[in-house]
Amino acid sequence: MHRTGRDEREYQPDFDADERARASEPRRTLARELALALLKENKITQPQVDVDALAMKCGLTVAYVDVAGKLSGQLYPDLREAVINTRDRSRARQRFTLAHELGHWQLRHHLLSELPEDTVGFAGAFEDEGSFEGRSAVEIEANTFAAELLMPSPWIRKIAKPLSIGAPQRLAEEYGVSDQAMYYQLMHCRRF
Repeated sequence: MHRTGRDEREYQPDFDADERARASEPRRTLARELALALLKENKITQPQVDVDALAMKCGLTVAYVDVAGKLSGQLYPDLREAVINTRDRSRARQRFTLAHELGHWQLRHHLLSELPEDTVGFAGAFEDEGSFEGRSAVEIEANTFAAELLMPSPWIRKIAKPLSIGAPQRLAEEYGVSDQAMYYQLMHCRRF
């Protein structure tokens, strides 16, 4: 029996607001799992993670540039290239930005939709209101991947509590990340 257009609509699933919201939520667990799998595959068991070497093993060319403006990094999937801006950015910031762009690559964001332009990059756990971190699931996923790649939660969870005075800063230096990124990962791993 052939149904008319009106009848077909009656049989279409109806998604409520909660279901639509869940479908657009960031996939943090997947981002963490992919980062940990990449570390395991490459037999990386201690800091500092050589994110440049990992990006190259994943098929990306890394180009470091010194340009004015807000650009921190950008993935150009058609060129298989990650561009990282060095101007006024610490090496820790550059490492996180590259890990973030590698996250876009590993999570295949470029196959799902257009990548957002990275004009702000990672400013920390609590970015400025209106930044990509607060709005875009793919940016949250890439940041989650980067944090897990550079500061793997299984490693961080092995750190004894309570932390001594100055421990977060020493850990940030050991892992090659910013103090702010380390604080965020320590909080995520309940080391405070």
